[in-house]
Amino acid sequence: MMASPSKMIFKGLIFSCIFFNFARAQAAPPQVCHQKDCVNVEVVSKEADMERGLMYRTGMAADKGMLFVFAAPGEQSFWMKNMRFNLDILWISTEGRILYIGRNIPACVKDPCPVYTPDFDARYVLELNSGFTAAHHWKTGDKLDLPPLKAAGRG
Repeated sequence: MMASPSKMIFKGLIFSCIFFNFARAQAAPPQVCHQKDCVNVEVVSKEADMERGLMYRTGMAADKGMLFVFAAPGEQSFWMKNMRFNLDILWISTEGRILYIGRNIPACVKDPCPVYTPDFDARYVLELNSGFTAAHHWKTGDKLDLPPLKAAGRG
Protein backbone atom coordinates (compact mmCIF):
# COMPACT_ATOMS: atom_id res chain seq x y z
CA MET A 1 0.00 0.00 0.00
CA MET A 2 1.37 3.39 -0.98
CA ALA A 3 1.44 6.37 1.39
CA SER A 4 -0.80 9.30 0.52
CA PRO A 5 0.90 12.40 -0.94
CA SER A 6 0.05 14.41 2.18
CA LYS A 7 1.75 11.83 4.42
CA MET A 8 4.81 11.85 2.17
CA ILE A 9 4.98 15.66 2.30
CA PHE A 10 4.57 15.58 6.08
CA LYS A 11 7.39 13.04 6.46
CA GLY A 12 9.55 15.11 4.11
CA LEU A 13 8.95 18.23 6.19
CA ILE A 14 9.81 16.39 9.42
CA PHE A 15 13.01 15.03 7.87
CA SER A 16 13.96 18.50 6.57
CA CYS A 17 13.43 20.10 9.99
CA ILE A 18 15.55 17.47 11.72
CA PHE A 19 18.28 17.64 9.09
CA PHE A 20 18.53 21.46 9.06
CA ASN A 21 18.47 21.73 12.86
CA PHE A 22 21.27 19.14 13.03
CA ALA A 23 23.26 20.99 10.35
CA ARG A 24 22.80 24.32 12.13
CA ALA A 25 23.92 22.79 15.45
CA GLN A 26 27.00 21.38 13.73
CA ALA A 27 27.83 24.81 12.30
CA ALA A 28 27.63 26.64 15.65
CA PRO A 29 30.91 28.42 16.41
CA PRO A 30 33.09 26.98 19.17
CA GLN A 31 32.70 28.71 22.53
CA VAL A 32 34.64 29.20 25.72
CA CYS A 33 32.32 29.58 28.70
CA HIS A 34 32.69 30.70 32.30
CA GLN A 35 29.51 29.84 34.14
CA LYS A 36 26.85 31.48 31.92
CA ASP A 37 29.18 33.90 30.11
CA CYS A 38 30.29 32.53 26.74
CA VAL A 39 32.42 33.92 23.95
CA ASN A 40 32.56 32.59 20.42
CA VAL A 41 36.15 31.77 19.59
CA GLU A 42 38.27 31.45 16.53
CA VAL A 43 40.44 28.42 17.32
CA VAL A 44 44.00 28.48 15.99
CA SER A 45 46.45 25.62 16.22
CA LYS A 46 48.56 25.84 13.05
CA GLU A 47 51.90 27.54 13.55
CA ALA A 48 51.38 30.19 10.85
CA ASP A 49 47.92 31.10 12.20
CA MET A 50 49.29 31.26 15.74
CA GLU A 51 52.10 33.61 14.70
CA ARG A 52 49.65 35.94 12.94
CA GLY A 53 46.95 35.82 15.62
CA LEU A 54 44.92 39.04 15.63
CA MET A 55 47.63 41.14 13.94
CA TYR A 56 46.40 43.85 11.55
CA ARG A 57 42.75 43.46 12.52
CA THR A 58 40.96 46.67 13.40
CA GLY A 59 38.84 45.18 16.18
CA MET A 60 36.85 42.23 17.41
CA ALA A 61 33.19 41.86 18.35
CA ALA A 62 32.49 42.13 22.08
CA ASP A 63 31.45 38.47 22.36
CA LYS A 64 34.37 37.04 20.38
CA GLY A 65 37.90 35.88 21.10
CA MET A 66 40.82 33.91 19.71
CA LEU A 67 41.84 30.63 21.36
CA PHE A 68 45.38 29.35 20.78
CA VAL A 69 45.81 25.58 21.19
CA PHE A 70 49.34 24.34 21.87
CA ALA A 71 50.59 20.77 21.45
CA ALA A 72 51.76 20.64 25.07
CA PRO A 73 51.75 22.83 28.17
CA GLY A 74 54.60 25.32 28.40
CA GLU A 75 55.54 28.93 29.04
CA GLN A 76 53.69 30.51 26.09
CA SER A 77 54.98 33.92 25.00
CA PHE A 78 52.83 36.61 23.38
CA TRP A 79 53.41 40.12 22.12
CA MET A 80 51.20 42.84 20.70
CA LYS A 81 53.19 43.71 17.56
CA ASN A 82 51.02 45.02 14.70
CA MET A 83 47.95 45.04 16.94
CA ARG A 84 45.44 47.85 16.65
CA PHE A 85 43.53 47.37 19.89
CA ASN A 86 44.23 46.34 23.49
CA LEU A 87 43.52 42.86 24.82
CA ASP A 88 42.96 40.79 27.91
CA ILE A 89 45.10 37.66 27.50
CA LEU A 90 44.40 34.53 29.55
CA TRP A 91 46.85 31.66 29.99
CA ILE A 92 44.88 28.45 30.64
CA SER A 93 45.83 25.00 31.94
CA THR A 94 45.13 21.69 30.21
CA GLU A 95 42.18 21.28 32.61
CA GLY A 96 40.71 24.66 31.64
CA ARG A 97 41.77 26.66 34.74
CA ILE A 98 42.79 30.27 34.29
CA LEU A 99 46.46 30.40 35.34
CA TYR A 100 47.09 34.08 34.67
CA ILE A 101 45.27 37.07 33.18
CA GLY A 102 47.11 39.92 31.50
CA ARG A 103 44.54 42.71 31.64
CA ASN A 104 44.40 45.62 29.22
CA ILE A 105 47.63 44.72 27.44
CA PRO A 106 48.33 47.63 25.10
CA ALA A 107 48.82 47.36 21.36
CA CYS A 108 52.48 47.87 20.48
CA VAL A 109 52.98 51.00 18.41
CA LYS A 110 56.79 51.03 18.29
CA ASP A 111 59.61 48.46 18.37
CA PRO A 112 60.84 46.86 20.47
CA CYS A 113 57.53 45.37 21.58
CA PRO A 114 57.35 43.80 25.06
CA VAL A 115 56.90 40.04 25.29
CA TYR A 116 54.44 38.64 27.85
CA THR A 117 55.39 35.25 29.32
CA PRO A 118 53.85 34.33 32.68
CA ASP A 119 55.67 31.72 34.79
CA PHE A 120 53.00 29.08 34.21
CA ASP A 121 52.76 26.08 31.92
CA ALA A 122 49.70 26.87 29.81
CA ARG A 123 48.19 24.61 27.18
CA TYR A 124 45.81 27.29 25.87
CA VAL A 125 45.86 31.06 25.54
CA LEU A 126 42.70 33.10 25.04
CA GLU A 127 42.69 36.64 23.67
CA LEU A 128 39.65 38.79 24.49
CA ASN A 129 38.81 42.45 24.14
CA SER A 130 40.37 44.60 26.82
CA GLY A 131 38.09 44.89 29.85
CA PHE A 132 36.09 41.73 29.14
CA THR A 133 37.49 39.73 32.06
CA ALA A 134 36.88 42.50 34.58
CA ALA A 135 33.38 43.23 33.27
CA HIS A 136 32.43 39.54 33.50
CA HIS A 137 34.31 38.82 36.76
CA TRP A 138 36.68 36.21 35.29
CA LYS A 139 39.65 35.67 37.60
CA THR A 140 42.72 33.52 38.11
CA GLY A 141 41.77 30.00 39.25
CA ASP A 142 38.35 30.03 37.57
CA LYS A 143 37.40 27.00 35.47
CA LEU A 144 36.49 27.55 31.84
CA ASP A 145 34.52 25.19 29.64
CA LEU A 146 36.52 24.73 26.45
CA PRO A 147 35.29 23.39 23.10
CA PRO A 148 36.62 20.06 21.81
CA LEU A 149 40.13 20.89 20.61
CA LYS A 150 42.89 19.47 18.46
CA ALA A 151 46.56 19.86 19.35
CA ALA A 152 48.73 22.36 17.55
CA GLY A 153 50.00 21.38 14.13
CA ARG A 154 53.07 22.38 12.24
CA GLY A 155 51.26 22.97 8.93
